[in-house]
Amino acid sequence: MKTLPRALIPLIIALVLGGTVGCFTMGRDFAGKDAINRIQIGKTTKLELMETFGSPYRTGVEDGDQTWTYAYWKVRIGKVYTRDLYVKFDKNDVVKSYSYNTNLPE
Repeated sequence: MKTLPRALIPLIIALVLGGTVGCFTMGRDFAGKDAINRIQIGKTTKLELMETFGSPYRTGVEDGDQTWTYAYWKVRIGKVYTRDLYVKFDKNDVVKSYSYNTNLPE
């Protein structure tokens, strides 16, 4: 059985790692700016958010109010793109406040 020359081993490792580490995504991309603009504080419900965005990436509690977080990260060589939506609900499961941040092209 032939073996690879020792000089080729680092090159092969670099190619394999470069192909797997150079580009990846985390989270699930969710509806963009148009859907975000339809969220209305005091009116939009949890059910409506679930129908529009799907299941949240993470849930929690802040100051007694339930929170949902939607998050998406796309990493390319030299660039990181993110999109995140943080929603706080009142006791009636209606949006109390939210924040949306992104650097992805819309």
